[in-house]
Amino acid sequence: MTTPTGDVILPPDADPWLGPVLSGLTACLCATLAAGGRPACACCLVWGNQPPAQDFCSCDCDGGHGQAWVRVVRQDPVVTERRRRQCQAWRMQTVIELGVARCVAVTAPDGQSAPTCDQRETDAWGLVLDARLLREAVACCDALTDVQVLPSAVTPMGPQGGCAGVTVQITVEA
Repeated sequence: MTTPTGDVILPPDADPWLGPVLSGLTACLCATLAAGGRPACACCLVWGNQPPAQDFCSCDCDGGHGQAWVRVVRQDPVVTERRRRQCQAWRMQTVIELGVARCVAVTAPDGQSAPTCDQRETDAWGLVLDARLLREAVACCDALTDVQVLPSAVTPMGPQGGCAGVTVQITVEA
């Protein structure tokens, strides 16, 4: 299946406030991972009710591997007492997830050779570094300068199918 062709939708056209936040946060994530020595083969804004399929988990590219993403988890209205008769202005809280998934050591094809402690520790320390870089991407992102940001949990993912990762969620308010 392919995506319909047509005009490119620019972030501010999609949403004048949230669009630049999402595109800026994606750029910050990709740049922070690369500067931290952990670039990802795919690093992009995605859509879905859960982290993306780990399609790039085993990918190796230009010194990097795995995939990173930014996605909207949910949007909740901010309830205010102010009411208007015509067009309603909604303030929203948006929960945004940043994540990264990498290949991790697995049992060998013979089904007998489990990963060594050294391999598991290497994977674990790499994901601890990824967690720090995710937090840094949020903390140092110019796109969030004038935005109220409420950090949430940093959560490990997997391992499953040779992939493991980490996510962090933030809430921003417009």
